[in-house]
Amino acid sequence: MRRLISLVSILVALVALALVLYNATLVDRRAPSVVQVSLSAPAGDDRIAQTITAIDIEFSEPVDPATVEARFSIEPYVAGSFAWDGTTAIFTPSAKLPGDTEFSVQIEAGYADLVGNIADLPLEPWIFRTVGPPAVVAVVPGDGVTGVAVDSVVDIEFDRLMDTASVEAAIRLDPPVPFRASWSGESVRLLFDTPFRFGTTYTLTLGAGAADTGGNRLREPLVVHFSTVAAALSATEIVPADRSSGVGVRTPVAIRFDAPIDPDTARAAFRITPSVGGDVRIVSIADDLAPSGGSPSEGEADTILFVPDAPLAPHTTYAVTLEPIVARRDDPAAVAAGRSWTFTTGSPTSSGQNHVAFLSARSGVRNVWLMNPDGTSPHQLTTELVPVSGFDATGDGSLVAYSAGGIVSLIGIDGEGVVRLTDDGLFEYAPVFTPDDGSLIVGRRDAADSDLGYWLVPLPDTPGEARQLVERGAPPVGSAALGGDGIGTTDGLPAWMPRSAIDPTGATALIVTASGEPILVNLSLDTAGTPPIAVELLADAAAAWSPRHGAFVVAAAPTRAGAVTAGTSLWTIEASGAAAEIPGTGGAVGPVGVGPDGGIAVTVRGAAGRAAGIGVLPFDSTALTRYDAANGFDDRWPAFSPDSATLLIGRTSFMRPEDADERPPAANGIWALDRGSGIARQLSTDGVYARWLP
Repeated sequence: MRRLISLVSILVALVALALVLYNATLVDRRAPSVVQVSLSAPAGDDRIAQTITAIDIEFSEPVDPATVEARFSIEPYVAGSFAWDGTTAIFTPSAKLPGDTEFSVQIEAGYADLVGNIADLPLEPWIFRTVGPPAVVAVVPGDGVTGVAVDSVVDIEFDRLMDTASVEAAIRLDPPVPFRASWSGESVRLLFDTPFRFGTTYTLTLGAGAADTGGNRLREPLVVHFSTVAAALSATEIVPADRSSGVGVRTPVAIRFDAPIDPDTARAAFRITPSVGGDVRIVSIADDLAPSGGSPSEGEADTILFVPDAPLAPHTTYAVTLEPIVARRDDPAAVAAGRSWTFTTGSPTSSGQNHVAFLSARSGVRNVWLMNPDGTSPHQLTTELVPVSGFDATGDGSLVAYSAGGIVSLIGIDGEGVVRLTDDGLFEYAPVFTPDDGSLIVGRRDAADSDLGYWLVPLPDTPGEARQLVERGAPPVGSAALGGDGIGTTDGLPAWMPRSAIDPTGATALIVTASGEPILVNLSLDTAGTPPIAVELLADAAAAWSPRHGAFVVAAAPTRAGAVTAGTSLWTIEASGAAAEIPGTGGAVGPVGVGPDGGIAVTVRGAAGRAAGIGVLPFDSTALTRYDAANGFDDRWPAFSPDSATLLIGRTSFMRPEDADERPPAANGIWALDRGSGIARQLSTDGVYARWLP
């Protein structure tokens, strides 16, 4: 029995020991802990978060969610909710986090695992920062880069993944070029459907609307400027100009380049639609800029010139295409970019009566244009490739004389019958018809730019020989340098414009020379030996004959020994040379107009920096009626209508006294000024030196 009791006691002891060992090894007594904290949407770094992210907290064992959530905190405070995935707590903010902000995540000690073990240690502050606005890491080509190939692409690299649609919508290129976007991670490549233009500065703008995948937008727009390589050969001038209308039906088509061109590639490059028969020539356009150099040689030919076999169709739009194959004469590998443009012809007139003639560069080169008195139906009369510097018309308006590049020619009002009057080796300017329409007064220079003065030149059907009227004062060569509409830098007329006035009998002329000297000359053969009379005045525009005064009237300043002694005003000059100031006309400048009613019109320069307006001296009045210009403008070059009720004026930007002789004002078109109401009505947006034809 005793032995049995001992065995039972041993067995009980072993069971108790087993229970103790079981309790010690299988029952959890360890406190839970945080294994790691991570971001569900990092931005290139474990501690940099997208603004839309969750915070994942992994524990060492399953924990009581309530104890963790009660002890969780984030600073700055962010509202959110928890979700659990095994041992991981997932905190998801209820709104997008603010950008570029530092956050601190903590869990206080005291949270418990599932068997009640309490964490003794807190989660030390876990710091992370949200991303700021997205940034551009690199752009190729970069800002300010020059010499970019015309077939280049543009690469933009960001510091993170971007919302592709928002980026593409925010891209702008000026001048515009259609593009396609190709993405690779954080980078986008812009592929262009057409090449860039040669020698052009482009502006690439990436607007602030570009956003990353988290919706964060650029802090500010990105602006990059780059320039393409200049073409080794470039077209510098096209005639007629792109989108010009009213072009003369006898116009040539010209494309001038900045270097001599290869004739074969140039001829092959030219196309015109509708198809027009004609001759494609490779030439150099002669002008009066370098008269002593002679004619350009064939090797210097820099212009494609297309001369149609017959007049173009009126009121028709033509398209000109230049294929990208025109090569430099000295470098076949240097090829000009292709281009295309359009122009629309006008319709010639059979009569010049009741038309307005004026100068305009709207077709690309300054030429004589005509329009109706209300400004409608403008159409080109002369079709020169060098600027027309001055013109005059016969009394019946059927014939126009004009000078272009120092060559005086005649043209019918219908655009036909062009006749060159200037002989080889001479340059002639400022043509003015005599009252019988049989001769012209012109200023003349020789090929060496020697001053030959002014001459009376008979027209082809007029008997007689050309003879010199004045030995000095002809305009200098170089009229082609006067660009645009041909406005000078003074209140008067450029020296190449007509500056001669002739009395109705044709016996006496008053010529205002290029230097501003008024000189009286006898035109009659009977008095051909009478010496010219120089008048002690200084003018810079044409005079006119005044029936009221029986004398010439000119806007001028008095001089003594060549020095100006007073301001400008209107002066009468009799055939004898006697000059008298017209009272009350101070400030008169520029060309004088005399109407059929005997009234006198002139530009009047405002005092104390005021704009120039128009002054009219009626036939029966001694008081000057003034018509002030609109704000910011000067009114110039008055010319009477056939009924004297209206004045044609040219309106230009206001020329400040301090700008005089520096740069010409800008043209603001031709206007019709009603003398009764004083209201001016615009007839054209450009054009200068308008005059009514009879």
